[in-house]
Amino acid sequence: MSRMLDSFRNIIRQLLRDEFEDTTDQDFESDEIDIHVLEVLSEISERSPYEVKEVLTTVVNSRVLDISSIEDLLEIERLEYPIGYDPREFRNLKYLDNETIEIDTTLVPSAGGSGTLTGTVTFTTGSAAVTGSGTSFSDDLEVSYLIRPGSGTRWYRVASITSATALTLDEPVRSVDTGADTVDLTEYCYEAVYLYCRKLHQLTEEATTLTPRLERVLIDGSVAKVALS
Repeated sequence: MSRMLDSFRNIIRQLLRDEFEDTTDQDFESDEIDIHVLEVLSEISERSPYEVKEVLTTVVNSRVLDISSIEDLLEIERLEYPIGYDPREFRNLKYLDNETIEIDTTLVPSAGGSGTLTGTVTFTTGSAAVTGSGTSFSDDLEVSYLIRPGSGTRWYRVASITSATALTLDEPVRSVDTGADTVDLTEYCYEAVYLYCRKLHQLTEEATTLTPRLERVLIDGSVAKVALS
């Protein structure tokens, strides 16, 4: 089971023999420990980053993409365009500035843009099957379009469309995206680019991106930094 920030604090205190029932006797405040934990987290990210596939919609007649919405980005390792090919079509990219890149290709996107689907769309964790009620998948979508829940953050590529109320994605739905969308809220886009990104790891009271191996590194590094302070 993954540890959250509070668990790391408790382990660090135990290893430093700084655990007392009376918090006034503790040598280190929680915010002091957190400062060192975040320093180590940043160092870990530089050597073993959090690797994520981000999806951006294209702009018609433009190879330029806005990456300003990608949080905690360290580096874009690879760019895939067009998507859905086997083997994958990887491209080089050019940084125009800190918030803008350009796809290094002679192809020019011609179908950028997005919209919302009619009806209620239901996503199920661990399943690639998507169902609808009052939807018109056959009319609104085509294979290779991408859809995402209105409250979700991940785009899923449409692999096949069975009917107006049933389709299949090319990957299983993640737990954060499960459930039925509000009517006319599910988004779709015509054409997209996959960015394979290296990002800073996250560690909060509710979530973490660290693997068990990196958790051990974080604990050892944080204990050393706190002790030296």
